[in-house]
Amino acid sequence: MTSKLPSLLNCQTLKNILSKPTSIKFSIIEASFGKQSEDEFKNGHIPKAKYFDQLECTTPTKLIPRGLPEIKCFENLLTRLGVTNNHHVIIYDRSPFGFYASSRAWFLLKAYGHNSLSVLDGGFYKWMNDKNQIEAEKDNGQESQQEQAEKFRAKIDPGMWRKFDDIIENLKKPLYREQLVDARPKNLFYGANGGHIPNSLNVPYTQMFDATTGCLKPKEQLAEIYSKAGVNLSKPAVYTCQTGTTASTLAFVSHLLGQDPVSVYVGSFTEWSQKAPAELIVKDEPQHDTKSNAA
Repeated sequence: MTSKLPSLLNCQTLKNILSKPTSIKFSIIEASFGKQSEDEFKNGHIPKAKYFDQLECTTPTKLIPRGLPEIKCFENLLTRLGVTNNHHVIIYDRSPFGFYASSRAWFLLKAYGHNSLSVLDGGFYKWMNDKNQIEAEKDNGQESQQEQAEKFRAKIDPGMWRKFDDIIENLKKPLYREQLVDARPKNLFYGANGGHIPNSLNVPYTQMFDATTGCLKPKEQLAEIYSKAGVNLSKPAVYTCQTGTTASTLAFVSHLLGQDPVSVYVGSFTEWSQKAPAELIVKDEPQHDTKSNAA
């Protein structure tokens, strides 16, 4: 078994890790938002996984409903789940294709200094469709004293996220130091009930996935999608959406494609739409010349 795991992990590799001796120290977490899915988790989950509510240490606000966790609480939470700084953390969720909550957890862990991470391609549903083993338990969180002996220590990486004022400053630069890439569907990117930050590029979250395989599209196809949208993967980018969630998926995909650095606007359009002046909210779709060139 390899001593290093890829950022994008397939189900067969995870099955091998769980069934064969390995030198890898790892933790598996099922990422979610809140406690509403915890009963499902207890009824059946990937073996050795722990339930990770990534909102547990946050204080939701009207401007930022999914903010960054309080650092000490976050450290205690991960320690309670048996995660240490020496572990490779494997993340999955129960969303279609397996990235909605897991890539947000990937972003959070990187933002708090943990870089040894993998996201399970296809998530729990792919794991089940491949007829892999699951386990049930009555109570998640009863880790052994050995697992809790080593405390998780966060090391903040502020380069992983952007705040409202950062975006404002970025827009003041003549050539826009960082690209802005929005993960929302077109009907929210434009329109009276939507809008976006000026000069943003639109790469809808749903374009990342292959409905046939239930996984991410191949890298070549993903790179083509980014390129057609105008994203230059050789230059830095800030990813945004409605709440910073699907933006994290785009950040993860761009990381796979070699873009560095990548960051997420945590407040995203929920905050922007409430704080930015009207002239910095673009609603209208550009009008293209529709005149016929026919002779």
